[in-house]
Order: sequence, then structure tokens, then C-alpha cells
Amino acid sequence: MSGNATIPRARPNDPRSEHVAAIDAPAIRYPPRCCGACQLMCGIAGYVDFSTGEPDRKVLTAMTKALGRRGPDASGVWIEGACGLAHTRLSIIDVVGSPQPMAFPDSDVAIVYNGELYNYRELRAEFEAAGERFQTNGDTEVILRGVAREWTGVLPRFDAMFALGAWDRKGERLLLARDAVGEKPLFYATPSPGVLVFGSELKALLEHPLVKPDLDEDALRQALRFRAVYSNECLQRGVRQLEPGAWLEFDRQGVRTGRFYMLAAEVTQARRQAQGIDDEELIRRGRDLFMDSVRQRLVADVPVGAFLSGGLDSSLIVAAMRELRAPHDQIQTFSVGFAGDPHSELKYAETVANAFGTLHRPIVVGPDAYIRRLAELSACRDGPVSQPADVAIAEMSRVAKETVKVALSGEGADEIFAGYPKHAYADPPWAIRKALTILQPALAAKLTGLLGLDRRRALVAFRAMAGPNEVDRLVQWFSYFDRDGLRSLFPGLGWSDGDLQRTVETQSAALATVTDEGPLFRMQAVDFATWLPGNMLERGDRMTMAEGLEVRPPFLDKELAAFGLALPDRLKIRGGVGKWIVRQWAKDLLPPAITNRAKWGFRVPLAEWFRGPLRDMLYGYLTSGEGLIGCYGDKVAIAELLRSHDSGEIDASESLWTLLTAEVWYRDVFLVSRRQRELTAA
Repeated sequence: MSGNATIPRARPNDPRSEHVAAIDAPAIRYPPRCCGACQLMCGIAGYVDFSTGEPDRKVLTAMTKALGRRGPDASGVWIEGACGLAHTRLSIIDVVGSPQPMAFPDSDVAIVYNGELYNYRELRAEFEAAGERFQTNGDTEVILRGVAREWTGVLPRFDAMFALGAWDRKGERLLLARDAVGEKPLFYATPSPGVLVFGSELKALLEHPLVKPDLDEDALRQALRFRAVYSNECLQRGVRQLEPGAWLEFDRQGVRTGRFYMLAAEVTQARRQAQGIDDEELIRRGRDLFMDSVRQRLVADVPVGAFLSGGLDSSLIVAAMRELRAPHDQIQTFSVGFAGDPHSELKYAETVANAFGTLHRPIVVGPDAYIRRLAELSACRDGPVSQPADVAIAEMSRVAKETVKVALSGEGADEIFAGYPKHAYADPPWAIRKALTILQPALAAKLTGLLGLDRRRALVAFRAMAGPNEVDRLVQWFSYFDRDGLRSLFPGLGWSDGDLQRTVETQSAALATVTDEGPLFRMQAVDFATWLPGNMLERGDRMTMAEGLEVRPPFLDKELAAFGLALPDRLKIRGGVGKWIVRQWAKDLLPPAITNRAKWGFRVPLAEWFRGPLRDMLYGYLTSGEGLIGCYGDKVAIAELLRSHDSGEIDASESLWTLLTAEVWYRDVFLVSRRQRELTAA
């Protein structure tokens, strides 16, 4: 496609083209110049239908409404020929300019975009030098012009978190693309020949009449075992997630896919750049990259705050914010703890807040929030609320949204700089694996303190280290149940020896790209392909966007991530403690009590709550014989699990959480959606 428009078209008068407002949004107009960078956190949706020739505006409007919580400030719909695009907007910069969907008479491309392009100024200057004429000052138009000039060729040049849909108006082809790490979600389906439907969330796709609620049982097996689906499928049969760093093109010939970001290639390049550099210089370079990333993510025309747990990662972000902000600028921080929790980290967050003079708001979450919000948040996530902390994150986001629209957070630091306890045990010798196979129950009871893990996590660690091969060990690290335990609880799910094949294939594919690497980096590569986008980033996106709050994780900057993953193991782990280099950055910025803290994690007092204030809810869902358990479960086995926990014989709270959240989603979200569709069809 050419860099400049070839034939201007008077599309507003073209009966095939309509650009209309949705959900009471004002009509879309483009001012000759608008202010700021126009980064938007939003929801996108749309579909192409070559079979009927014209999308239905009512369907697009319904898709937009389904994403309303992602973009409460404005929305719009655009239709031309076989393509319809829809957009909801949460304005962060240029709060009155650059509405979407975006299309200009002088361009062959129309676009919807969710995200933030950090290097838009440099790209804009380059495109202007090549003859492009811009009508806005925003990053959305930079993406539009770049795609019009280079199509998929421009994607590797985006320093961004994003999901986009772009329509080539002349060539009649759709482009979907998702950022390198997977910070922004993007789902798609091809429910009929000549039709492709896409959206930021699954619920938007379900507004299309051809996408019918239909459970994918293999994905359900994954969700029960791992609390996530790690194979780019989802719980809705026939719907897929576009992989991070990937693009998809759809035209009358069908679907083609490709990649614009390869982790192994980026890490190889970062290693070349680090050759011959001593450790002190690497520490300095890493700190500079981190500070640059925080600086980029502070750019906004609305207040920016931070989630502050009191741990190393979030505390370092707050320290960087203080260093980069003017002394009189007020930094707002938010932390969350749990009622009656003796291990609450609120005191550590308060220590950091006091050290940097932030306006700090601690939020205490009780079991009532879980009773009140579990079904609602299951609908927001389009699946079970995977982690107990998710409800607390949503509650913290609700409070934060009262005073800020953006919050920085620490996601990605553990994956990039080897911060999880498992990273220290990436390659246990064969003899240790054999011993663990035999002794794991007894060892779990006696050695949990040595590993810094609770008993459940210790059992997971022992099963993982005892695995016969690398893929099996990696699968075990992600497991919340062993396979036999799940089979006994859900015999009706049709388990087989290949029941986790799609998860294994995803992990094997990640390992195949790093065949010459050591075991620690190989473990990190699998985390990057599975755990990070499929669990951490998905929950961060859904739980914050449920409240209309944007979250920005500085550790996930592309250059910083490649730098961190490329580091030699000695700069990641020393003395069995991870994130060694990050701790060096923190020495001059944080109190020693924070820098030297062992990783604790975000733990909810579920065991006590399930025997007390959440007991009625738990029993109500798990013993009624309805829903998921009624279809697939063994009610006797589940009743015994409940009894054993209730009596105090065992702590089954993590297992019970998995069952409860799966049942809540299936009964209150999936079945409700299916019944509504059946009523509409009738």
C-alpha cells in the first residue's frame, strides 16, 4: 500500500459507507488539529461478512455495549462494504480528540485500536518527512498511517501495548494484531465461511448471531487444572485468542497468520549488545531502561497512580515515580489487604508510602466483597475468577478509579527477572527427582519452611521437580490439581491420556524456539508464552477494566524485557533468591526492610473464610447438584472434599476455590448467556 493516498474518495456521500455514533455518543468528527497524544484504553470489536456484503449496525452496537465498562467515555460504529468496526473509549490523553473508529477520505485504511504507542512521535516525524499529512496529533492516526504504508511490516516498529483491527478499504482485507507480550486482549472467530468476528472480550463476539454459546470441554479441563487456558483457545468453542506478537489477515480467500515478534530473536539481539560488558555496567543499563519505562508510562492528561503492595516490584515503581516527578507533585498509591489476615502486607505498603510521601489509600477487603462480586467479575472475565486475589484487585481498582484513571503496577518483574521460588529449582538433578517421587508427602510436611512455600505450593514443587521430563515438570508447576485428583472430582469430563495435549503443545512450541538455552531461561520462555499472557495479564486487564481503570506495567517494556531475559543466570538468582539485579537497583531507592524482603505473594485467608463467612455460599454452589457439578461432577467426592476442609483435617481452600469459581461462572454466566440466546432465537 502506498505511503500517500492515491485517489481521494468522498466516502461520507457513499451509500455503502456510514460512520455513526453508538450508545448516545456524539457524531464522530475530526478536528483539523487536536491536542496531546490521544492514547486510549478502550474496547474494540467488529466483523467482516463477505457472505451478505454488509454488517448489521444493530449487531455492532450490541457488541459495543457489551464492552461498555472498558470505555465509559465515548463509543462509535463505522460500516463500509463488508466491514463493520466498533469502539468504546476510556480517554487518557487528548480527552476530546481523535475519536474512533478512525477513517479519513485520503486513506485506504480504517482502524480501531486499544492501547498506547510510546514511540508515536518518532514514527510521526518519519511519516511526515515521507509526505504524510496528519489531521490529528494522536497516536491512533500514527498507527493508521503506518499500517496504510507498510501493512504488517510496521508492526515490529511499534513500541506499544495494543490490540488493533484495520480494514484495507481498497483491497478488502482485515488485519488483526496484538502486542508483543499480550498486555491487551484480542479474540476472534470464523463461525461461517466468509465471516470473521473479533473483539477485546469474548462477550462482544457472543453478540454476533453466528457465535453461539458452546462449551469447549478441553478448555474446561485446562481451566480446572491450571485456572487458565494456555493454548490460545478459550472456554467458548470456536473462539481463539490471537497470540501475543502475532497478526492475522482475513480476506475472501480466508485466514492467514504470522508473527512480528519472536522472543528468542529479541533476547539473542540483547545478548549481542551486552557482550563484553561487566556486571556493574549491566546493572546501570538495566536501571536506566527501567526508569525510562516508568517515565513513558507516566505520560497522561489525567491523574496517574500506582498499585503498592509493599513488595519489591511495586515499591521500586513508586520510588521511580518520586524521582521522575517534580517534588511538589502528589503521587497517589493504593494497597489492599484482607480483614482478619495476620499476614497482611498493608504495613509494608505504608512504610513505602511514608518514605516517599504519597497520598496513600489502604483498602481492606472482607468476605462480603467475594459474596457480592464473584458472579459479576466472572462475567467481566468471561470465565472463572481464577485467583482469589482477583476480587481484591477489582475492589482496589474501584477505589482507585475515584481519583485516578491510570495505575502503574508490577506485573512481569517475576517472569523477566526470575522472581518466583520455582526459578531456583529449574533443573533438579535426576537423583533428587527420584527421591522426591517417593518422599514428596513427608517432605511437604517438613521442608516447606526451607523452600519458603506453604504446604500446597510445596507439594506442587515436589511434583514438578519429580517430573520425568522437562515438559511434564513445567506443566506441574502450573497445576492446582494433579490429574487423578481432578478425574475423581469430575469423571464426566471424559479424561484421557491426551487431555492436556493442547497445553503441552503450547509449552513444547515455546521450548522449541530456545533449544540452545539453559533450563532457567527455558522455564522463563514458557512463562512468557503461557502464564504471563494467559493468567497474569488477562486478570490484570479484566479486573481493572471492569472498573474503567487502565493499568500500565513498566517491567513489560519490550526493550527492558529482552534485556532482563538475556541476562546471565548469576544476575537473576543468587543464593537461591531471585530478581538479584532488581534488588541492586533498589538499594539506593528503597528502605532495606523492603529491598531484602522475601517474596510472600498475595494470599487471601480462604481457609478461614470457607469455614466461616463464605461457608454458606460455598456449600450452596457445590452441593446443589446443579450446573457444572450436576453435569460432570461426582457429588460424593466433592462432598467429602468439603467435609475434610470443614473439619480441619486438611486445607483444601485452593481446590475449593477452583470448584466454586468454575461453578459460579458456569451457572451464573455461561448458562444465563445460553438461555438468553435461546429465548432470543425463539
